[in-house]
Amino acid sequence: MMKRLGLVPFMLLWAVAAGAQVNFTDVLEKDVEGEGEVRVECDERLDSLIGYCMPDIEGEQIKAIGYRIQVFAGNNTRDARAKAQEAETYIRENFPELPVYTLFKSPRWLCTVGDFLYYEEAYDVLRKIRKDSPYKGMIILRNQEINVSL
Repeated sequence: MMKRLGLVPFMLLWAVAAGAQVNFTDVLEKDVEGEGEVRVECDERLDSLIGYCMPDIEGEQIKAIGYRIQVFAGNNTRDARAKAQEAETYIRENFPELPVYTLFKSPRWLCTVGDFLYYEEAYDVLRKIRKDSPYKGMIILRNQEINVSL
């Protein structure tokens, strides 16, 4: 009896996941304004062979482990907080495409920049920021929880 009850949550989860899936041929046949029409005539068994597509998730974000650039790190004083916010303002004005994170992580204020999956990406941006920035002591932090857009 307990084994059967243990399967119920699994079966519900499977049903929800299956409901979120869309047949590949349905995706091809979807009408989009300004584009041509595609009609697929095939055996229904073809969908089981091809598989399913996930619904559109463009614009959503997931968490991942990656790299960020530390622009400023100070102690836990008001002056350090003001300098961290000053660094944030500078980055936002000069590099508006980069996300900036200013936070207090005991015992210091930090201002970090970017969400990079690869070290090389972070290093390229670091070089661009260092080129014109008054902040020269920047470093790349690894093993950071970053936001990745899908």
